[in-house]
Amino acid sequence: MPLPHPIRVRRHNRPADHTDRLWSVRTQLLVPILVATVTLVVLGAVQTGTALDAATDAGRARVLAGTATATVRLVHELERELGETAALRQRGGTRGRPLVDAQRRRVDTAADRYRSAAREARRAAPALGRMLDIADSQLDRLGQAREAATRSGTADGTYLALVGSLLTVADALPAQLRDIGLANAAREVAAVAAQEHLSSRERDLLRTVFVRGELAPGELVRLGRLRGAHEQRQAEFTRLASRAARAAHDRLLAGSDVTTARRMRDAAAEGDTVADGDAWYVAQSGVIRRYNLLGRELSENLDLQAARLTREARWRALVTGGATTTVAATSLLTAALLAVRTSRRLRRLRAAALTMAHTELPARITAISAGEGVPNKGAGTRLAADVRQGRDEVAQVAEAFDTVHQAALRLAGEQAELRRDVTRMAEALARRIRTLITRQLRLLDEFEREETDPDALARLFALDHLAARMRRNGENLLVLAGGEPGRAQEADHLLADVVRAAVSEIEDYQRVEIDVPAVAVRGAAVGYLVHLLAELLENATTYSPPHTPVHVDGRRTVVGLTLRVHDQGIGISESRLAEINQRLLAPAVLSSAAAGSMGLHVVAHLAARHGIRVQLHNSRQGTVARVEIPEQALTRVEAVSRRPPPAPASPIAPVTNDRQPTASAAWFQPRSGPPTALAMVTATAHPAPSPPAGAATTGTGLPRRTRGGALPTALSDAPPVARADDPLDPEVVRARLSALAEGVSSAMRRDQHNGPIGRPQ
Repeated sequence: MPLPHPIRVRRHNRPADHTDRLWSVRTQLLVPILVATVTLVVLGAVQTGTALDAATDAGRARVLAGTATATVRLVHELERELGETAALRQRGGTRGRPLVDAQRRRVDTAADRYRSAAREARRAAPALGRMLDIADSQLDRLGQAREAATRSGTADGTYLALVGSLLTVADALPAQLRDIGLANAAREVAAVAAQEHLSSRERDLLRTVFVRGELAPGELVRLGRLRGAHEQRQAEFTRLASRAARAAHDRLLAGSDVTTARRMRDAAAEGDTVADGDAWYVAQSGVIRRYNLLGRELSENLDLQAARLTREARWRALVTGGATTTVAATSLLTAALLAVRTSRRLRRLRAAALTMAHTELPARITAISAGEGVPNKGAGTRLAADVRQGRDEVAQVAEAFDTVHQAALRLAGEQAELRRDVTRMAEALARRIRTLITRQLRLLDEFEREETDPDALARLFALDHLAARMRRNGENLLVLAGGEPGRAQEADHLLADVVRAAVSEIEDYQRVEIDVPAVAVRGAAVGYLVHLLAELLENATTYSPPHTPVHVDGRRTVVGLTLRVHDQGIGISESRLAEINQRLLAPAVLSSAAAGSMGLHVVAHLAARHGIRVQLHNSRQGTVARVEIPEQALTRVEAVSRRPPPAPASPIAPVTNDRQPTASAAWFQPRSGPPTALAMVTATAHPAPSPPAGAATTGTGLPRRTRGGALPTALSDAPPVARADDPLDPEVVRARLSALAEGVSSAMRRDQHNGPIGRPQ
């Protein structure tokens, strides 16, 4: 059936050996998001690491800033102690002693703060270790310098060396800071501390000059060096100072004391040494105090700036890490939810497809084949309908799948209808074939009754035998089409007679040897069992050498009876044997692939109708067909052996020939019933029964055949003895109706051939 709309299919040029390794849809959806998330996490980790490094650097900068502040304050306090000690010496070492002691206590406090800051600086910046060690060694000599400083000025060098080492530490601190702003602020503090130290040395030098009233040799050079170093530090501060630092410098270093100290210093540099030493000391001390105030303000700003940078860096690291984690987790969670949702919808679509393929579609095909109409929608259809509720590609796939399902259902319905029609045609054809063969057997029966020539009669019997085999093949087709083979039988029969009846329907009946126990088979199972055994015997004689016999034996079991058909063929492979046994256990619809083994299909169908189990096994000399008959299909032997012998009907002469003793009988029916078939002929070559005494003979001297005369007593289907209170025996009625039908058929045939076909008397 053509599709309603043309479909364009994109052509993919791929090599024949190309193999795709497809992951699950969930994995395919999650992998790109996972890669992006991992990349985001890596970038976030880098940013977080940078922020953490900045926070660490800011923390280190705070420690170093504190160290710079402690160093500058210690330098300031040491300068004051040195100044107070020099003043004490000038006053004779007695007046002003409390001032010196108080200043020394302030120096000790500043030294303790410095030592604590230095320990933290060692951990934060290991590169400062050597300079801190030098400063500590100089600081350890402070006690000795104090004892000598009160007596003479020889210990001033120790003070100056200690201050110089502390200034070296202050100058080295900015190099350990990564932040440029913090490093410049630390350099500003170091420059101010150096200017304060230089100003203190100028104060001490010029005070001595002003008290003496003249410059000693070399003092002018010293003054020039101090002045040059001071200007250098001032230029460094001016270059590095921020706007706020310059504003603080201009605000604090402006005043009368600054102006006075500058004027007196300039005069001394020009050679005018006549000045008040105390006035100079006071003015220069004011300048030093202003430098100290500027240094403290700058160091406090440095501490605040370092603390602020530390907080900002930590907050930035926290925000970066948190934002990265949140974005990554949200992205991954969203992708996982979408992937799980899509995967669940695809699994539901897969479940719907499998449910439709394995349950709904076969159920609908079965219903259509049985003529019951289309059943209601099942779980698979409902699942597909739920998946179609959307506008994405999965819903479109579900809709396309539903379209495919509807098309498959339509095609399956058409195929089921076609199969049903073919089955009906096969069944009708099989019934017509059986009817034609029945008529053929009747004609052969009439010919056999009128024929007296033994050779001609043997040929007629051969045709009779072929017709019986043709009838069995027609019944095979009827069984495969789902119909009944038409071998209804009401009376019970002995198993030996049943096996002989099966033997009579195969071509090589002479090769069959029978050795079965005395068991009776119920009438309802007789026809099916004869047909089943005939197929197995046909198969055994066909696939074994023509000179080898086929044995049929049996034994009683707890659950019934087991028959075995032995042949001496080449056997069957294990895989093929397993396939055949599986087919025998579960009868299936005959297909073209199994057209060559239709007999096995017939056996499977016949066995399934009466619970008979048939299996094939390999033996050392061939193949064994094992037939397990349930107890329900068997009956007592006494029920068959005690029946009265059949009453003879219209005489039909048994015909014998010198080729093969043969007994012709109907399929467990009287001769007035269905057509004749070649009766049960055993491989043991039972001789034909001799005619009874006083039997009629033909003109050539052959005994005239009597209807049912050659039939074994146990196989005959004689009606049971009617009870006295029965007004009418059903078997008598059936026999009379059969005779009437046969008479009408004979009359019609005589009219058609314009000549009567007389019965032999």
